[in-house]
Amino acid sequence: MVRHVLLRRKILLSLLAVGIALVILVLRPPALNFAISEVTPTSQPLAGRATPTADDRPVTSTPSTDETSTTPTIHPSVTALPTLAAPTATFIPTIVVTPEIVPTPTPRSADTPFRVGLQAGHWKIAEQPEELKRLRTSTGASVGDRSEAEVNLDIARRVATLLQQVGMVVDVLPATVPPDYDADAFVSIHADGSKNTSARGFKLATPWRTSSASQHLSDALEIEYAEATGLPRDSRITANMRLYYAFNYERYEHTIAKTTPAVIFEIGFLTNTSDRAMINNYAENIAIGIANGIIRYYNEYDPNNGAALLPQEFPLQRPLTNEPLDIHAAPSNDARTIASMAADSRLIPLQENDDWYEVVIQEEWHIIGWVRKDQVTVTIETPTPPPANDP
Repeated sequence: MVRHVLLRRKILLSLLAVGIALVILVLRPPALNFAISEVTPTSQPLAGRATPTADDRPVTSTPSTDETSTTPTIHPSVTALPTLAAPTATFIPTIVVTPEIVPTPTPRSADTPFRVGLQAGHWKIAEQPEELKRLRTSTGASVGDRSEAEVNLDIARRVATLLQQVGMVVDVLPATVPPDYDADAFVSIHADGSKNTSARGFKLATPWRTSSASQHLSDALEIEYAEATGLPRDSRITANMRLYYAFNYERYEHTIAKTTPAVIFEIGFLTNTSDRAMINNYAENIAIGIANGIIRYYNEYDPNNGAALLPQEFPLQRPLTNEPLDIHAAPSNDARTIASMAADSRLIPLQENDDWYEVVIQEEWHIIGWVRKDQVTVTIETPTPPPANDP
């Protein structure tokens, strides 16, 4: 009798355990599966602005379409050659929107892909239009059997491939820029040359009248390029760079649009042994530096701040006193003095940095430097237009 009672208890306990398990199974929520997908936005013309034609844009890299999303997501996966340190940063878009900023011009729609123009300096230079015919023989630097145009095109194509991989639309442009070319970033790629074979390093310059977006692009490129290549920075920015014809929308038709953030980039000296070795043997590092600089700019810029795209305009300035005025190489009292201007000189401000103006001396276009704002004052005279310079 006792055995039967114990057996019945075991059976009841077993049935109770099975019942509890079934209840838990029914009530437990399903497992969540997370999947991260890489978005490649649709290639569309930039809304309401000029875009290059097929003839003007020899190489166009266009990503595929993902109908499920319209937000570009950057997942760089490029690496440097094993013998050099690879870029360490991986950038994920973190775009800050500032609602109180009134955009000028109107921002692009949210589903418009980020477009980059990469100009291969001196490529097809002989095909320049009539307005730029004086440049048709400007073939750039050359060392041995390799021309600058060949170097520039190789680097531009490498950068285009990297940017396409992260979902950007890229135009590889020749020396002739499509009229009023409009993009979210424009980088003109060049290699330097000098009779002084010890001169080395890379340098960047923004247009004559600099927008804050152009300066932001330049700063981002400088950081990433130095990281990827280890090349030194050459601070000797020339007026020819700032007056680059592709920036001069006030004088020519075949130029970037006024609102296109732009830089001209001298990637190193072909005439310097060390720089040339980097350019010839580690082209992928150079491409990584440029690509990551553009990606950094993309991650940091505010697409709703249209005012950042407008070049800054300043009135003509003159020295505040009758004493000669020093012009510094950087916006700092400790920076070296590059020129001393006479009291009757006139200064054209190009951009501002806190309490400083970057200026050029009128009629002495080769001198570009910085003066303190409290050392100059406005004059109502009309500034002389800058000259047209070669690339």
